[in-house]
Amino acid sequence: MEIKVAVSRSSDHVSGERQIALETLDLDGQREREVLVRITSCGVCSDDVACLHTANGYPAPGVLGHEGAGVVEAIGDDVTLVAPGDHVVVGLPFCGECRNCRRGQQRYCESIHTLLHSGLRPDGSTPPRRWDGERVAGRFLHQPAWATYTVALQQQLTKVPEHVDLDLMGPLGCSVSTGAGIVLNELRPDPGSSIVIFGSGAVGLSALLAANLTGASNIIVVDTSPRRLALALELGATHTIARETDAVEEIRDLTSGGADFAIECTSGGTRVAEGMRALAKLGTCAMVGGAGASAFVSVDHADTMLSGKRLIGCAGGGGQAPEFIRSLMELQVRGRFPLQKLVRHYDFADIDPVFFSTSQTGK
Repeated sequence: MEIKVAVSRSSDHVSGERQIALETLDLDGQREREVLVRITSCGVCSDDVACLHTANGYPAPGVLGHEGAGVVEAIGDDVTLVAPGDHVVVGLPFCGECRNCRRGQQRYCESIHTLLHSGLRPDGSTPPRRWDGERVAGRFLHQPAWATYTVALQQQLTKVPEHVDLDLMGPLGCSVSTGAGIVLNELRPDPGSSIVIFGSGAVGLSALLAANLTGASNIIVVDTSPRRLALALELGATHTIARETDAVEEIRDLTSGGADFAIECTSGGTRVAEGMRALAKLGTCAMVGGAGASAFVSVDHADTMLSGKRLIGCAGGGGQAPEFIRSLMELQVRGRFPLQKLVRHYDFADIDPVFFSTSQTGK
């Protein structure tokens, strides 16, 4: 079938060559356990930015996008979880069969690396292709959703109730559920605790919204963008710090000696060591920043050991993915998780100028 997609044509970000262009491609239909989804909206995530900078080796030409929302058009054999006409969010993929998937930790699926960035089905095929037969990588996070239609695995879909705004829900598939899940699934702040969030993009602000659902009394956001810090205060941050580096002393002053929890969710993962130093004894720092695959972090061994501090990795917010996404939808409808304040809408035709202006300016 004919579909319109945004194709990443090149990974050369220096040459000035146009990198994202709308094309018309031919899409193979869904296979066994796959679902054809008509995409109505899709978010733009830092993982998409990383692909265009070749941080994860996703092939070009390829179709990106992995925060899709839309309507089920057709289902393959053995699909039992959704039906044609269902509204869905297309979340992160998982096999559903490995040890971690069976115990409700789909974000840590043992097949996750192949499912995320190979650009192909396990058998080496890919649904979209150009009309001359050229193959286009079309399984970014086993969606991809910068397209009018996509093919997804049934288990990565979450149904969206009719009373929920479908076109607001796409970012729940990755960035928003990641930020909220760090707080609600992984850290679980106690009443009266303090939490510091490094970075106020979609992940950081979603973590802030989630922190407001807990008993945390001090919620501090660190960033360099005045606009984002103003929004953080509007969304419930108790304090903001506008520093590019080394906010540790300010954090210690605001928390009477150190924070109980820290979340590092900047695009480069560069503030992990700072987050660890800002912790009180027995504090926990969650690392979720989108640094490159070859990046390393360094922490103070003696301070970490003698203070009982913990550094944890957190992929996608952890937890049982579809069930958690569904709970965030209901919180949004009830006004307790104002996701709409984090979202702007653009026409699909504007994806190239919008993507590069937002990815470069942080807006």
